[in-house]
Amino acid sequence: MYKEIFLLFFIGHFLGDYYFQSDKSVQNQNKKTVRLHSLIYTLSLLLTTLPVMNKMIFIVVLILSFTHWLIDSIKYRYKATHELSYEKFVFIYLFDQLLHIMIILLGGTFLMLQTVDIQYQLGLQNIILQLQLNSELILSWILMLLVIYKPSSISIRIILDHFEPAHKKEQDEGITNAGALIGIFERLIIFLMLYAGQWTAIGFVLTAKSVARYNKISEDPQFAEYYLLGTLLSSLLIMVSYYLIF
Repeated sequence: MYKEIFLLFFIGHFLGDYYFQSDKSVQNQNKKTVRLHSLIYTLSLLLTTLPVMNKMIFIVVLILSFTHWLIDSIKYRYKATHELSYEKFVFIYLFDQLLHIMIILLGGTFLMLQTVDIQYQLGLQNIILQLQLNSELILSWILMLLVIYKPSSISIRIILDHFEPAHKKEQDEGITNAGALIGIFERLIIFLMLYAGQWTAIGFVLTAKSVARYNKISEDPQFAEYYLLGTLLSSLLIMVSYYLIF
């Protein structure tokens, strides 16, 4: 059950920090939006841990929510008073997420060390037993699918923004946002292949993607480097996430 509380915490984190927060609120951040985001984040954690909620878990959720608000408030004040270079912006983003993840791990570890009794609510527990569901596996799949979409897409976009060719958007004759959608499907397929143990199939997926962009890769070295960085980073994120979650 302890792995499941970690999974529930992270599901709540990614929902609250990525899915329940719009790009507009991130770009136009102020004290009000930080407070609103923190409230939504708290509700997200409460919602995802509701199936196993008890007094100790409730206290840990409140601590996680408070530290999330504290970190985001410090980040907002720093960004509001400093001119940020690309390197600083990326560092702050990655360091922010690392802090949140570390605090969640500390919260889950605290529950383990205190040997807190973690059980699903009676009605839900009966359903799990009757249907013989593997709740840990289900939660792992949910978390992995959440990571594949917004967290990975946003992280890759932020990290690679500096490397995007200036002429890329002007010359791109493809479907709008097709690149981002292709990346999501690429990560999804890689995840499915990892789960099935089909490592060789991953190579075919990456090859097929390269063939589709062959002309641009061969004619534009700058685009080729940007494309390669995106593919490698996307693949690395999904592989690391898979082995950490499963």
